[in-house]
Amino acid sequence: MQRRTDLKKRDDAVSPVIAVMLMLVVTIIIAAVVSGFAGGLVGSQKAAPSASFDVSLTDKSIDLTVRSISEEVSSKDIMIVLSNAGDTRKLVPGYHTVPFGFNIVEWQDVKGFKDQDNVTTAADNPSISATQAANSTNSKQWFGNYTLKAGSRMSASDGAFIDVYSGIKPEGFTKSKFSKNEIIGGWTLAQWTSVFGDTATAANLGSDPTVLKLNSGSTIGDADLAAHLFSKGLATSEEAGATLTSSIYAETTDTNWVFGATSVYGDGYGGITEISPGDRVTVTIVHTPSGQTMFMKTVTVKEA
Repeated sequence: MQRRTDLKKRDDAVSPVIAVMLMLVVTIIIAAVVSGFAGGLVGSQKAAPSASFDVSLTDKSIDLTVRSISEEVSSKDIMIVLSNAGDTRKLVPGYHTVPFGFNIVEWQDVKGFKDQDNVTTAADNPSISATQAANSTNSKQWFGNYTLKAGSRMSASDGAFIDVYSGIKPEGFTKSKFSKNEIIGGWTLAQWTSVFGDTATAANLGSDPTVLKLNSGSTIGDADLAAHLFSKGLATSEEAGATLTSSIYAETTDTNWVFGATSVYGDGYGGITEISPGDRVTVTIVHTPSGQTMFMKTVTVKEA
């Protein structure tokens, strides 16, 4: 018996071959657009110059000399990063109120430094006479104001590492030295939390220089600070004039603060002098316009 099958013609169907070809064309077009866009991004990014430096680092000084460089680079376009056992110090230009040397003043973020007595001058290297001057107080010698060329030298020691703190005030403060009474009696809650966060406690945190101890009965001058400490059970009330219910401790992770009879921001404690002879420190020089590394070297710290 012959089986009859009725097939309905589908004149509107697209041939599988044509469909595949259309998909390939669309894929090729998309790939071309993406490739062109990516190529434009890569092409527009400025490549970092290549450079080689001689680096010398002691527990009290640093010295960098340009051995070779593919093109002259303004010091305002570089950032120097020092890394030691997980700690990082960034040295960048632009902080004109810092009075000394390399201005190595903060372990987390430094906004500027200049060459002082050890700067290479025109007499030492005539090729840099346009960007550096013999007078150490001349602004042309400030980091960010001169150009790095082959033979250029940046160095700092002693005062540039320690004495510079006398010119630095922590953000939000008008001075850098405080008695304990000034801290509890005069600081606002914003100032307190910017330094200590939420670390205030009656538990003994020891006598580490990063720990402030305030005695029981100390008077709190700011109402908001009193309320904050009251909420932790450390103050007698939420009002200005409240007193501490017990001796309290507060800790900062910013080692530029030193807490003792007089609390000081800086004074060398948080400086590069924390490294010791024999430590291994990685020195990285970054070209900031491109974000690329110009130079990197790990050096052994020598004794000054």
